[in-house]
Amino acid sequence: MKLDPRTKMVMVICLSCLALIYNTPGRLLLVLAITLVLLLIFRFDPSAVWGYLKPFLSLMLILFVIQCIFSPGGNVLLAVGPVPLVTDNGLLIGGSVVLRIIVVIAAAMLLTTFSSRDFILGLVQWKVPYEVAFMVFIALRFLPIFREEAINVITAIQLRGIELKKVPWGQKIAIYRQLFFPLIYGMMQKAQQLAVSMEARGFRAYPRRTYIRRLNFNLADYVVMLFFSAATLIFIFLQIT
Repeated sequence: MKLDPRTKMVMVICLSCLALIYNTPGRLLLVLAITLVLLLIFRFDPSAVWGYLKPFLSLMLILFVIQCIFSPGGNVLLAVGPVPLVTDNGLLIGGSVVLRIIVVIAAAMLLTTFSSRDFILGLVQWKVPYEVAFMVFIALRFLPIFREEAINVITAIQLRGIELKKVPWGQKIAIYRQLFFPLIYGMMQKAQQLAVSMEARGFRAYPRRTYIRRLNFNLADYVVMLFFSAATLIFIFLQIT
C-alpha cells in the first residue's frame, strides 16, 4: 500500500497514544497485533523488531521486576514472611509496562518504511520549521549511531582480554563508568563532523528553502487518517469513561 509519509506519522501517533492509555495486557496485545499487521502490509519484516528490542531488554526486565514488587493489590504469589513481594496485580502491571514499550518501538518502525527526505518534507509541509524537522531527524538518526559506538567501545575492551560477563558487578559498573567518557567523546566528534558538513553545504544560508517535489494526499490517505484518528479518539474516550 502506497501512503503519504504523513499518514504513517499519524498512524504511529495513534498507536503510541493507545499504548500509553491502555494499562491491561490484553488490550496492549491487541494494539501490538495491529502494529505487526501494519508492518506486514508495508513490507517491513516484523522479525527485525527483535533487533531493535535487544538494547531495551535489560530495561524492560528491570521495570517488570520493579512493577511486580512495588505494585500492591491482588493475590499474593510470593512473600517473604509477612511481606508480600509478588502479586498477580503486580504481574499484570509489569507485563503491561513491557508490552507498552514493545508497542511503541514496533510502531516507530513504521517510520522506517519511507525515506528520511520524505520524513523531513512531510514535517515541513505540516508547517514545522525546517530546522526543527531536521533536528528531529538527526535525533532519530543518532540513536543507532550511538548504539554502534557503544558496541565498538565494548568490543575494544573485550579485545584487551576483559570478559565483561565474568567480571563482578562492582567492577563491571566501574568499567562502564570509565567507558562513558570515550563514548560521549566519540559522539561529540561525530556531531562536530556533521556540523562542519552542514556548514560546508550552506545549511541555513537563505531564509527560505525550496524543494524539488511536494507530497500530496490521495483518497486512501484521507480515509486512513480519518479512520485511525476517529478510532483512537473513540478508544480513548471509552477508556477514560
